Amino acid sequence: MLKKLSLLLLLAAPWPCAAAGPQVYAVRDCFTVNVPAGWRREGEPYGLTDQEKKVYGADFIAPRGGEFPVRISVSYYAPGNLQHPTHEKYIRQHSTPPLGANLDGKVYGKVADGRAGNYYAKVFERKTFEYFPPRTLKAKKVFIYEKFYVVPVKKGFFVLRYSAPADVARANRTAYEAAVASFRPLLR
Repeated sequence: MLKKLSLLLLLAAPWPCAAAGPQVYAVRDCFTVNVPAGWRREGEPYGLTDQEKKVYGADFIAPRGGEFPVRISVSYYAPGNLQHPTHEKYIRQHSTPPLGANLDGKVYGKVADGRAGNYYAKVFERKTFEYFPPRTLKAKKVFIYEKFYVVPVKKGFFVLRYSAPADVARANRTAYEAAVASFRPLLR
């Protein structure tokens, strides 16, 4: 009897060597996406709520972060949102230099057609920089690689964004591409 009980307990226990797979994450009734194993959801920022902004989504941070975190963001921009009225304006704002002049040496890639999951998307990349930690006298310049998938739908649009320091961007890009491949909008 004791052997049977210990065997049942052993079978019911989680296997420590089993790799945890990606977790399905859903935002309201907007979309689902598979988040890579080990990535954690970033806390809600202060300010307006999602309902007030009409932007719904989440940011996910890679498990091994340095000074500047590797991040995957998935957002739905509803009609009438306070940030970007159309997907065309979003693309124009993020794929070209502000005011049309690239005075600070940032690199903007061309906008191309692509797929996010089984859905049509506009895809582009850019290489920028940020100062970290922000608002300090001894901030250092960190070069950032970003990639965007913008998925237009009848009512609003979705953005799947990858942001990472340039020196570690390639290492985490496969996790981002897997999340993009799993993307499924629930609003069309």
